[in-house]
Amino acid sequence: MMAAGLLAGCGNGGNSNGGSASGSAGESSPASSGTASASQPASSSGGGKKVEVTLMTWESAEMNDKIMAAMKNFEQENPDITVKLIPTPLDNYGVKLNGMLAAKQAPDIFQSGNDMLISNGSQGLLYDWTSHATNDSEFLGGFYKGTVDSWYLDGKLLGLPGLLNTYGIFYNKKLFQDAGLTEPKIGWTYDEFFADMQKLSGKQGGVQQYGYYAAPDPFITSLYAVSAGGAPFANDIINPTKVEISPQFIEGAEKYKDAIANGYMNAPTFDLTNIMSSFKEGKVAMTYQGQWVADDLIRTAPKDLQWGFAPMPVVSSQTEINDAVGWTSPASIKNPDAVWKVLKYLDSTMYEQVLPQTPVAPAAYKASASAYFDALKTAGHPEVGETIDHILNSPNIQPVRFLPAWSGKANPFIDATWKNVLAGKAPISDLNGMADKINKVIGG
Repeated sequence: MMAAGLLAGCGNGGNSNGGSASGSAGESSPASSGTASASQPASSSGGGKKVEVTLMTWESAEMNDKIMAAMKNFEQENPDITVKLIPTPLDNYGVKLNGMLAAKQAPDIFQSGNDMLISNGSQGLLYDWTSHATNDSEFLGGFYKGTVDSWYLDGKLLGLPGLLNTYGIFYNKKLFQDAGLTEPKIGWTYDEFFADMQKLSGKQGGVQQYGYYAAPDPFITSLYAVSAGGAPFANDIINPTKVEISPQFIEGAEKYKDAIANGYMNAPTFDLTNIMSSFKEGKVAMTYQGQWVADDLIRTAPKDLQWGFAPMPVVSSQTEINDAVGWTSPASIKNPDAVWKVLKYLDSTMYEQVLPQTPVAPAAYKASASAYFDALKTAGHPEVGETIDHILNSPNIQPVRFLPAWSGKANPFIDATWKNVLAGKAPISDLNGMADKINKVIGG
């Protein structure tokens, strides 16, 4: 899956109440556009060589206009380089990009997710930026710790992260106050989380209201395991070599299972499609979502809705989930220095100019992320930015889902087991069998 949405993707974190991730490609290929790309320099009117760098995104027309407005400033600062946009509908992006890569006609820079990086990089289709990064260590050091790591494959830097998705709990402040509970905050514990869930649940008008609405999958449950000192469900973000069901993982799964059985949170089969509509109506106390929901709440929620955003709780240490969308380049580019300049500008100055207008996600580059946090402050929600910054500075990051190509074979084993275990229809010991089957897939 490719993360998508406005600039940052709505990667679903394995749950049905976040947006799903997908991607798409542009209007015309560099070869058919009649213009030169960085792999084909054209003479400028001044008689020198002027390089055109082609850029492909899956964004909306409105977002692309904002991106290119920022890139006009880049062109003024770098008169020897022009940037040409190749916009592409989201639902056609992957198909078009794959064809362009196969024909060696891909744009010089294209929007990508980690899963795309793995797929394209393993086929040798992506440019290796390792030497440029080595010679530009100051720039590389400006990213949030660990965010660039997941853009390496087999020791090669095959792209740069652009925007980050974080995940946590949106909550209704009034419902917490009415229940006499302290609002969730940085450092709150799983004991508090499950106790709050219980206190906030009950029947209203004969209808069960849950204290927490979510679809915790093994990756979310892994946060409990790691925080409690256990092994993660998957042992690597980019290239996991095994999954493990640790005693701490079992403990976390049991807590979710008990909460479901007692009516404190929804069943695994509960339809969460419209949960944010109910949240806006003030009917939902807590729900697990990605940070992009904050932008929608700021713009469309009733002004009297009092809401907040908290990180996932801890047992003893912090661990979080985040994932990124970013930029990669085809191995066939002929003018990498010019492309690198554009990449750096996209990740820094472009986001600084665009994010205040569309604060959907923080930039992976710290200095540029401040524009996102400033936009949240202006909107009256500085605490949301503080929570997101806390998540991004976590010493431990876990994957949001399986990324390698074998995920399509592994995920059905989760689908066949996980929901039945949480619903009490299968013994918790079935998780070990699920892990064994997934490990056989990983081992080939």
